[in-house]
Amino acid sequence: MRADTLYEERSFSLAITGILAAVSAIMFFMLFYQLLVGPLGSEPAPNLLFLIMGLLFLGFGLNFSRLLIRITPGMVTVGYGLFRHRITWNNIEDCRIDETLAVKYGGWGVRVTKVGGKWRLVYSVVGGPRVLLALRAGRFREFVFSTRKPEEVTKIIRQNAGVKDVAL
Repeated sequence: MRADTLYEERSFSLAITGILAAVSAIMFFMLFYQLLVGPLGSEPAPNLLFLIMGLLFLGFGLNFSRLLIRITPGMVTVGYGLFRHRITWNNIEDCRIDETLAVKYGGWGVRVTKVGGKWRLVYSVVGGPRVLLALRAGRFREFVFSTRKPEEVTKIIRQNAGVKDVAL
């Protein structure tokens, strides 16, 4: 963890990694089967197709295997490998634990969906609780991400973004 980091979490996503690794393995199996035994049908697929698809899914598996959350004095950064989303404190209007059913997002990983008339960007892992950030500006007005410690993350973000607790 960096010296200026207020919070950092790395979550390994076994389910996402397993699914993408399995698809990659199937592509490589099909390539080697076709090279060593022959095509399954009368019209063989190009060997290059199986190679490219196998490498593509392997790359996706490596990229989406870990979700990183880093909270610094300047911003919140959440990312899967090459895909990262950074939000500065002055763009956070509200922060709360996400109560939306996971099925509404249509899966795990990086997702875009519309909930309650607002576009929502979601970085999620299988079965993990999530935090929702309501944003003041940007293409997405809400950003959701999985974390193992939603109460702690919510508290840190609310304090640093200056979000006031509303009494019910």
